[in-house]
Amino acid sequence: MQTAFRMVTLVIAAASVLGCQQNERTLPPNTLTDNSGDDARVILQRYAEAWRGAQEIELTETVVLGFEIDGDGGGEYHVALPSSGSAEVADGLPESGYIAVYTTDIDFLRRLDRGEMSAMTAIGRARMTDPTPLDFRFPPGFRPTQEALTHLIRLHFHFWNRNWPEVIPFGDGMTRLVHGGNAAPFYYDQGLRTSWYQLEPGQHINAEEALQANPFPSLFIMTRGSIQARLDGAEMTLQEGHAVLVPAGMKHEFWAETNQYGELVLIMFGEGA
Repeated sequence: MQTAFRMVTLVIAAASVLGCQQNERTLPPNTLTDNSGDDARVILQRYAEAWRGAQEIELTETVVLGFEIDGDGGGEYHVALPSSGSAEVADGLPESGYIAVYTTDIDFLRRLDRGEMSAMTAIGRARMTDPTPLDFRFPPGFRPTQEALTHLIRLHFHFWNRNWPEVIPFGDGMTRLVHGGNAAPFYYDQGLRTSWYQLEPGQHINAEEALQANPFPSLFIMTRGSIQARLDGAEMTLQEGHAVLVPAGMKHEFWAETNQYGELVLIMFGEGA
């Protein structure tokens, strides 16, 4: 299969897709190639020191995050993120006043640190109950509103990205299987979700009928190859150069036949996205 690697640079109000040559990968700035000897505290401190506060996200008060890292070199830590300037890692889980505790193991934390997968991809899932290599939990008894969850996802994107402006690696080997296809989320915000999808032969997005309709519009932009689609019951072939707008409530599914391969950018938007 041909290999494609691209990276998306997100600036305040625009996103541009940068192409790379086949089988050639350009790593984002500040990406390490060997961190096998670094423990969790050292790695988390790199993220804390890269924090830029209001340059990345507006905060009305200091936000506390906890970290529970399994494995040799792991441990329990917390970081208080101020509204400006860098932060410091402290030992132990926060006792109170925290927004979330992240859980993972030391091997995957090192992968994130090396830039082998984005943290947005690491928590991507079709349902909140799906297992992920990087997960988070809320304080006991806390029931997050949609607004609180959106705020956490926004904070998640900015904390786990040390580049400035922020660069998101994606492509072969940097995705996870979500909704039946290889997914690499870019950025989520209130009323906006953006992702890159790869469909290998035989893969089927939204094969489960319960997942086939959204209460908001979706724009699917084919950037490479060809795939099959069933939209509102009508089957069609989509290929590079096609974009299709799926209205809110319309059933939709996409798949690659055994002789097909496709890549696409997904933009979901509007109230509820």
